[in-house]
Amino acid sequence: MKHFDPKRTIRPTPEAKGYLDVLKKNQTFSRAIDAYVFAGAYALKKNAEITPVPSQGRQDLIYIGIVDDEVRLALEAGINAIRQRNGQPEPKDSGEAVEIFTQYAEAGIKLLKERWEGKTRGQIQNDILKIIEEETGSRY
Repeated sequence: MKHFDPKRTIRPTPEAKGYLDVLKKNQTFSRAIDAYVFAGAYALKKNAEITPVPSQGRQDLIYIGIVDDEVRLALEAGINAIRQRNGQPEPKDSGEAVEIFTQYAEAGIKLLKERWEGKTRGQIQNDILKIIEEETGSRY
């Protein structure tokens, strides 16, 4: 399993960054990286279809090292598991692992933006709890 180099920078597309800013501004998430990580985990769990993300126009968000170690490990394991399940090779290095995560996060942003369109912050936060409950079986 390839690990993320903590010094690698997360670089969302302008479209994703715009939605991350909305989610941060309306206080759905306190940090844009938290929303991006949630979107990536959501897309991994849904085995969302991913596509390469063009590098042009992407903006530096933050170093992945700011993400909690356990969360990074879970994302790395999720990528490894989904790649195996889909008959795809393991990422060859940290850069490719981060890029695959970015592809899932971008797909997740699109799915969540569609799911949350027209919803208030409270409705979105309730939906986040519902998503977590569905995936973990626990109630908050």
